[in-house]
Amino acid sequence: MWFLASEIAFGDDDSYVYKGKMDYYVYYEPETGRLTPLEFDGNSVMKTNTNTWSPFYHADNANYPLLNKLLAIPKWRQRYLAHMRTIIQDEMTPANCNAVLDSYKAQIDALVNSDPKKLYTYTQFGTEVTVLKNYINTHRNNLMANSEVAQVAPTISTVAYYNNSNQAWTAPLPGETANVQTAITSTNGINAVNLYYATGLVGNFTMVQMFDDGAHNDGAAGDGTFGASIPGQIAGTWVRFYVEAVANNAALSVSYSPVGAEHDVYVYNILPTGSTITGVVINELMASNSTTHADEAGEYEDWIELHNNNNFSVDLSGFYLTDNPANLDKWELAQGTVIPANGYMVFWADEDSAQGPTNHTNFKLSAAGEVVYLLDASLAIVDSVTFGQQTEDMGYARIPNGTGPFEIKTPTFNDDNEKVLGVNTTVASHIGIFPNPASTYFRIVGLDESKPQKVEVMNNVGQIIHSETLTGQGTIYTDGWVNGLYLIRCGDAVKKIIVSH
Repeated sequence: MWFLASEIAFGDDDSYVYKGKMDYYVYYEPETGRLTPLEFDGNSVMKTNTNTWSPFYHADNANYPLLNKLLAIPKWRQRYLAHMRTIIQDEMTPANCNAVLDSYKAQIDALVNSDPKKLYTYTQFGTEVTVLKNYINTHRNNLMANSEVAQVAPTISTVAYYNNSNQAWTAPLPGETANVQTAITSTNGINAVNLYYATGLVGNFTMVQMFDDGAHNDGAAGDGTFGASIPGQIAGTWVRFYVEAVANNAALSVSYSPVGAEHDVYVYNILPTGSTITGVVINELMASNSTTHADEAGEYEDWIELHNNNNFSVDLSGFYLTDNPANLDKWELAQGTVIPANGYMVFWADEDSAQGPTNHTNFKLSAAGEVVYLLDASLAIVDSVTFGQQTEDMGYARIPNGTGPFEIKTPTFNDDNEKVLGVNTTVASHIGIFPNPASTYFRIVGLDESKPQKVEVMNNVGQIIHSETLTGQGTIYTDGWVNGLYLIRCGDAVKKIIVSH
């Protein structure tokens, strides 16, 4: 109906409503079971020959069944009229349209004027802007003069939803209802007020009646405020809703809030609560793995490590991992998944469950940053981490292990984050470091003279605190370093140095 109203309001004479057989697609939407028309090639609109079209142009012609049959149904006719009134008010107000037309003209005016191959004169270009402005004004007046368009629908002044603590515009907890209130006035009286709601970001709506009787979370009876409830939903559910007010005139004229319903609606999300399961945490992750650890297929993939801080095992059967707050049950841990006491468990975030449905998730991690949730079987949050831009082949891990905040460091795959893993501590005799102990700086000599080499400095818990590329030799300054033991790594060679200021 929005499609039909737009085509008629702007006089599209190369469309369904005029020629009946061209310049639109029809798309079947599997999520809703609806057929959605999609207009294209809208270059033949707002011509003077269409500014006398009525809002029901061709609706009485059986050769246009979408218009003819649909608008013959009273409740859909009224919905169509409500949409037409919205288009007239929001899109066909001369002040709004004139400003848009003037801005478009200003953007291309000089280009049109200098175009040596234009199909019309520059004078015609300027004149046509006035023609378009006149069309908007003339067709708007013609549409508003129609007796059905001129019917006065109710005014919906306010809409709000409340949680069980009576907080406005605050999503309810999982399982709790949302109470919707709306204040409505009407010079023609009120026949009915309806609440339409749906779960998910797509899908059809369910209608329930709203009441002004003091018994539906609507305040006092007869005060012009109507109420109804939306049933409780599980955590992570998106809920959409809008309100319809029906006048008590013969036509049963309707209005909506938001006026763009059903494509513009009110939305809220049921946020998860905290889980009663404690001690199991997201301990480390890697969102940019190129060379560190490979999965069973020999592929370097993103990974997520869980750690059990408890001295007893925890059954994670039916728990969930997700990187999408709008899809909390995105990937379910398999039955029989048990993390041992003080143990670790790694899942490959590679979107490739065919490689192992029990340890390969159906999502990947973004090196640019995102969020990861661990949720229990009831979709309550066990743990979560929000991370920013990651460094290639570096882990994002809790320090202290299992309890602390996250930081970027050398990965400790499936192990204690405070260990230094995978480091060859054999001292390479060809690399020299002096002075040692160092105070404000130290020198590295004996590096390859023919090519740059990456040198990394790690503290005593394996965190890389300094990294640079040197050729042959170089100086590293220790200002700001705390006193203690450090490891200097270049390739497979590792040297120890003590910093003492």
